Amino acid sequence: MKWKQIPRWLHDTISVVVAMSVLLVIYDAFFAKHVNWALVPLQIVVAFLAVGVWSFFSYRSQQKRQLAEAQKKAAAEKRQQQRQEQQALAAKEAAVARQRNLARNQAHQQRRHE
Repeated sequence: MKWKQIPRWLHDTISVVVAMSVLLVIYDAFFAKHVNWALVPLQIVVAFLAVGVWSFFSYRSQQKRQLAEAQKKAAAEKRQQQRQEQQALAAKEAAVARQRNLARNQAHQQRRHE
């Protein structure tokens, strides 16, 4: 399985747990007294589970948030387009009304001068 085919949350989980594991082993080897080496693999597995669960739910909530933002943006664009269409229609109606009033005024003025 290629590294890039792994889901992003799992990729990040593995990266973080490997780094934590290296630090744990370095700490246990050089700084801790009375280390129980049998617990180190268990600690790594627990860390993988904890970070994995957190990462999975974090990425899932981030995707939901991005989807909601995209939907809001699409709705705002649709409203903007509808407003522009309404403004164009109102401008067209105003131009028609202007032409009608102009024709009526001209006809009225011609009748006055006759």
